[in-house]
This record gives sequence, structure tokens and C-alpha cells, in this order.
Amino acid sequence: MAAATNKTFSTWKILLPTLIGLGVIVYMFGREFDLEQVKQIKVTWHTAFWIFIAFCFMLGRDAGFTIRYRYLTEKQLSWKQAIKVTLLAEFGSTITPSSVGGSTMAILFLTKENIPAGRSTAMVFVTTLLDELFFVVAFPVLLLFIPFDVLFSDNSALGTSILTLFAIAYVVKLALCALLITGLFFKPQAVRWLIIKLFSLPFLRRWYKHAVKAGDDLIISAREIRGKKFSFWYPLIIATILSWCSRYLVVNALFMAFFPVYDNLLVFARQFIMWVVMVISPTPGGSGFSEFIFDQYLSEFIPMAGVVPLIILLWRLLTYYNYLFVGALIVPRWVKSSFNKSKKEE
Repeated sequence: MAAATNKTFSTWKILLPTLIGLGVIVYMFGREFDLEQVKQIKVTWHTAFWIFIAFCFMLGRDAGFTIRYRYLTEKQLSWKQAIKVTLLAEFGSTITPSSVGGSTMAILFLTKENIPAGRSTAMVFVTTLLDELFFVVAFPVLLLFIPFDVLFSDNSALGTSILTLFAIAYVVKLALCALLITGLFFKPQAVRWLIIKLFSLPFLRRWYKHAVKAGDDLIISAREIRGKKFSFWYPLIIATILSWCSRYLVVNALFMAFFPVYDNLLVFARQFIMWVVMVISPTPGGSGFSEFIFDQYLSEFIPMAGVVPLIILLWRLLTYYNYLFVGALIVPRWVKSSFNKSKKEE
């Protein structure tokens, strides 16, 4: 098992997304970077302050997930263990495609922190539901304050493609929420039957065994969370909102470090659209694709086009490469301590 885990977190899985992402950024520097415009930027205490705020928002993102793991286990995890699981899960997100994410690996991380497998599985289903619900609910809320044609103002081929991809991703998230709510709270057996029937189709049959396991896990998870009171859900909902909002506000803070921002809510909303679209990225952690979408979808808010690559680099350093670095440091130690402990217990 330890060997398989080491393979999952192998060096090339860290290097590949790093090289892809940095390669795109280097390309942008070569194509768009303007040294003269960069020289016009005055690095003042104002700049340092807002970069510090951007860093604090990233801590807010991690704090939200840490609180969520702590309360999901009903405080069975210590704060130190919850932080460890958060960082490991975020590292998992950086080395897997965006559509997979790190939550699926959280089952392994949680079980190694002495959380029973059934309960760990339930937690992954709950965190998935909370995250998807955030996206499903946040979009209509944003539309109350920002007109649709302003949010999707780009009439170019790329803008139309982003709108189409967002619509598809949003419908998928809506369907997933409906499936999870039905499966976890009302009819787990019926949802299990539906999943198995769906993956019995010829073009999906290769994933049939995984579908059966997912259906079984859903039933176990439904038993785990059945009867939970509002006091259980309240901190989880608040922590989810804190985490995702903090994630988006990093860019707002970085923009304010270098130039005035006149519509912070629109910048926030555009990032919401961008993150939903990034789910389709086939690359680990959305590397390459994320930088491209940022350049195309948010650069209009940057008054000096020549500094766009610099801001993208800072953004990815704060939101992506930091987790690769931290993961590379803590994963080998975690694998060694967790699996050695398992051997001793056997």
C-alpha cells in the first residue's frame, strides 16, 4: 500500500503540472510582457499591504477547509490533524485533473488519521455536496447584482465558448447536487440503482465496478449523516463560504496592489465563472488552462496589458505552486509515518 501511495505522489506528478503551468507563463512573458510598463509600477507600502492581504485570503481558504474537516469529524480530528488533511487534500488537487480534485484522496488521508473508512467516505460526499451547492446557489445570487450581459460581455468566439462551457458545467453541477441530496437524505438505494444502471450502458461499462462501489459508498454515507441536526451543518456551510470566497478574493487583492479596482464584485464574479469552467481542464490542477483563461477573461480589468503575465505568476504562486511545494515537503514524511504506524498496529 505504501508503495502504491508513493507512486500516486511520484515526482513526475509534481513536475508535470509545474512545467505545464510555468511553460504557459513563460510563453506569456515572451509574448506580452512589457518591461517599460513594469518599470512604471511603484512598489510601495500600499503594494506590499495588498499582497499581504492576498496571502491572508489564501490562509482564509485553508482555514475554511480546516474548520470543515474539524467539524465534519465532530472534533475527532485535532486542529493539527485537520490542517494536515487540508494541506494533503489541496496537494492532491494540484496533481490531479480539476474534474477529479483532492477530495477523493481525502478518504485515504482521513483513514490514516484514524477516521473509520465509512465515515471518511461520508465526509467526501458531504464536502462534494457543499462545494457543488456553493456554485449552484452563488450564480443566481451574483445575477441579482450583476446583469447577465455584463457578466458574459465578451461576444468573441472565446467568450461564446466560455458561456457554453459554463452552461454545461453548471447543469452538471446542478444534476450532481440533485443526485447527492436525493442519495444522502432521501433515497440512497434508488440512486445506487440508477448509478449502476447508467454504468451498465456499453460505452460506460468500463467504469462499472467503480460505479458499484460509489453506490455502496453512498448508502454507507447516508447512514452516517442521517439525523444530523442543523448545529452539525451550520459551521460546515459557513466554512465552505469562507473558503471559496477567500479563494476568489486573492485576485481582487492582487489587482488592488498594482492599480485601482472600480468594480470588485464584477472581478469576483468573473473568477466564479472562470473556476467553474476550469473544472473541465484535463491537466493536473488546471495547469496551463488556468493561466490561459485568466489571461483571456480577467486581463481586461488590468490597465497595463504588459504586466498581465506578472500578475498571473503571483496568482499561481499564491494559489497553486505553494501547495505543490508544501505537499512535496510533507507527503514523504506523512507516507513514512502513517504507513509505519499501520505496520506496527498489524
